[in-house]
Amino acid sequence: MNKKLVSLVLGVLLIVFSVYFKNHQPNQPKVAGVVYDKSIKVEYGVPIKVAEVIDGDTIVLINGDHLRYIGIDTPEEFDERKPVQCFAKEAAEKNRELVEGKMVKIYKDVTAQDRYGRWLGFIYLEDGTFVNKEMIAQGYAFAYNYAPDISKSGELMAAEANARTNKLGLWGACLVTSEKSGREQTNPLE
Repeated sequence: MNKKLVSLVLGVLLIVFSVYFKNHQPNQPKVAGVVYDKSIKVEYGVPIKVAEVIDGDTIVLINGDHLRYIGIDTPEEFDERKPVQCFAKEAAEKNRELVEGKMVKIYKDVTAQDRYGRWLGFIYLEDGTFVNKEMIAQGYAFAYNYAPDISKSGELMAAEANARTNKLGLWGACLVTSEKSGREQTNPLE
């Protein structure tokens, strides 16, 4: 066989194997450019890194687990049943600015996980910023009571009342309507 051909085949095989092993490391599946470490466990009150932001009220932790913020609801961007809601993209961007790539501490209320397997939590930055409340206070989210996880509902409702009164964020940019369930949603101002 030709030496050049053998060298070429070996070079191609080396590249294929190096790409394969780089992308198939145990406990570290690569998704959307983020390398997750499944060996890291969620522990309440122990700092953990936020790998990425899904939307205004859902994040992915460095171990690949999803977490939904307790006590808030942001306009929907990815709900197939409805169009992108007013201020959904802004809420996701604000959440990204606050937490993506940062260390956070998670605290639970009553329920550890929702029916979709997502962790539920109150999120705090290292500087003590209460992210759930901050999203509401700046007008990027609604306060949303979902029993039994309502221990901070008074604090969150007060933040919403202030944002609403001062027309911050979605309160000044969107038409807010209530569904039959009482849950609020946003629509563009007409």
